[in-house]
Amino acid sequence: MTTPATVTKGEMAVFAESNGAIEFEAQGDAGFILGSAIKHPHDLVLGYYSVHTSSQALERGEANIARIGRQLIAEGRLAPG
Repeated sequence: MTTPATVTKGEMAVFAESNGAIEFEAQGDAGFILGSAIKHPHDLVLGYYSVHTSSQALERGEANIARIGRQLIAEGRLAPG
């Protein structure tokens, strides 16, 4: 598989599920991070901050993230915005 264009600093390339080899070819000084995992046996619900196994779990998780953010702002440990 190849990317349709050069992947530059700060960009991410995501490839389709495959059992094939992964080859990288740098066109200059380069660094990369490779992430790989087995496919999850259940459908996943993707949120802005997290991934959950149901929309209800996603709502609870993101509500908790928002609550923690408000608490950190109230304590002066996080800038608003």
